[in-house]
Amino acid sequence: MKRSSFQTHIAAGFSLLEVLVAIVVLGLGLLGLGAVFPVVIAQQRESVAIVEGISVASMAENILTSSDEIIDFSPWFNPDPITGLPNRFGYDGPAPAGEISYDWIVAPFSPYNTYEKVPGFAGFTGSTDGRWYIELDAGLNPVSGNDITTAEGLNTVLTLHDRLVPQPYSGKDPKYVWDIVARRQPGSLRPQLAIFIRQIDQRIRVPSNQSLSDMLIAGSPDTNRPVLPVALYSGTHPQVGKRGLPAVDDGIDTNIVYAQPQSLQVQVAKDHLDWLIIEDANNTNIDTSISFVTEPGQQLLDNTGVVRTVLGPATGPDSQQANARIIRVSPPFSASNAVDEIMNYNMTNNDNPMTEADRASWIRQVVFTPRKPLAIHIVTLEEDSP
Repeated sequence: MKRSSFQTHIAAGFSLLEVLVAIVVLGLGLLGLGAVFPVVIAQQRESVAIVEGISVASMAENILTSSDEIIDFSPWFNPDPITGLPNRFGYDGPAPAGEISYDWIVAPFSPYNTYEKVPGFAGFTGSTDGRWYIELDAGLNPVSGNDITTAEGLNTVLTLHDRLVPQPYSGKDPKYVWDIVARRQPGSLRPQLAIFIRQIDQRIRVPSNQSLSDMLIAGSPDTNRPVLPVALYSGTHPQVGKRGLPAVDDGIDTNIVYAQPQSLQVQVAKDHLDWLIIEDANNTNIDTSISFVTEPGQQLLDNTGVVRTVLGPATGPDSQQANARIIRVSPPFSASNAVDEIMNYNMTNNDNPMTEADRASWIRQVVFTPRKPLAIHIVTLEEDSP
């Protein structure tokens, strides 16, 4: 007797609901993956720019130390031709009896303005051509309003053209601009430079019949005024508001000045060595400068010659101080950089308890640039510099 066998076949498949759920999950995954790509690309571009910035800094160092056709630093080592005493650069008063400041000197970028340690625009009109100059024989109290041909006037000049990399019309359009601040090196008293490298504003509009080199050198076709590679508003802008904020130079707006390095007065307290205290935070003349210096990722050069990165605002019960803004930085400071307690002082007041000569290691100044630099490179000039 034959037995009949039956095989049961069960249909394999997915319900419509399962398919929809799978599509939603896949879509979310693709959206997340798509969001990652722009971040990765931006980080790669930033990394490449930083590497190139370091290379540009080395190039600028070679220009500053070996090319007397562009700038000659030999007078910085020479004695004053009248008194025979050391050159007054860096001295607050006649050398060598005057007190030496180890602060970085921010050049005013105009030979006809009074000497200004910018921050902000209090009493400072700004440069419309980005020309750098510094008075070698006037120390920290230069006489204002001198003609550039006088002995007390303009001794050292770097044009904006000199500071563009690559050089205009060299086969590639300029991509970077560099600036310098200067001081006497603590200990040796040799001239010391800090080179700031920034990327040229990529938002500058270049007409189809011109190149970026044309815009930076020949100027806008509408006004023939060269545009500035990095710029700030020098007046109140109807949309932006406060002067001193970043601007894109279109070659037409006359309320535009070069975004030069700036300086702020600061201090460090011993109980928080990773904090930087920015003084006079309620001073409306420096609020735009404070916005630059407190930006996370900003690079700050202090008067001890160390470059520190801003991590963000300080938090905690001690982080709220009257007339001060406090930020966290890396690397942290050492105890020798700090004062015993937070003090409100004025470095120009000779009666204050914290004069510049008392402790060269005390942190009292930071130098920075509007828009974060790609690199800050410190160079100490030698006797054989041109």
